[in-house]
Amino acid sequence: MQIQRPLPRQTRSRTPMIACGCLAVLAGVGMVIVVAVLLLLPVLPGLALQFSGFEPQGNTEQVFADVPPVPPVEVQNPVSPTQVVLNLGQFGQQELPQTLDYTVAVGSSAAGGQLATVTFTEAALMDLCYQRSDICSNTNPQYRNARLDLRPGGGVVYADVFIQQFGIWQPVGVVMRLDASKRQFAIAGVDVNGTLYMLPPNDMSVQIGDIVTSANQVLQQLSLEAGGGRYALSEVQIGDSSLTLVLR
Repeated sequence: MQIQRPLPRQTRSRTPMIACGCLAVLAGVGMVIVVAVLLLLPVLPGLALQFSGFEPQGNTEQVFADVPPVPPVEVQNPVSPTQVVLNLGQFGQQELPQTLDYTVAVGSSAAGGQLATVTFTEAALMDLCYQRSDICSNTNPQYRNARLDLRPGGGVVYADVFIQQFGIWQPVGVVMRLDASKRQFAIAGVDVNGTLYMLPPNDMSVQIGDIVTSANQVLQQLSLEAGGGRYALSEVQIGDSSLTLVLR
């Protein structure tokens, strides 16, 4: 009697299952990478700054939160001269036509003596930067697209800065405010995504300090020729959208 052995079962190919498993794993890894990038990109600039020695010290808004409003200076018997020249020291002279971006008034103060005011919008200040400074010319490979955000008692000069550690462009702002003299700027720190960072004692701090020093030198040398008179800077007044030079 012959015993019939059962026929061997046909084995199914595992290749499709393995392929599906690999695709699922790859898709999961890809999703993790996407989520990680979305979470890390906003903090990478801050991490880069901390690696460079910058230390967070609060919120940028706090720098301008308690600045008391400054009453505008009133010019008695104001006249709008047709020819106005602003002397900018090492940056030369700039004629100021009467436009919506510039407002010039010449007269006298309530206490007596000559008085002049020149009010700039943010657009007017940026126009001066384009004409007079390389900062706004987009010729430096390390930063581009300089822009200004005036705040009460100061402002933030922003630019897109190339962060070599991560190969990305990131908006970074130099936070400045007027000192007690109202004729000079002091650096409050560096702004990234609303966080204020303290400047470390390194080359970057020196470079930022040099820019502010140049701006302060211009203020020290600044004068106005208008209506047959010459006026020297007395103080600077800054609001949310305009900067006013008070000259006597």
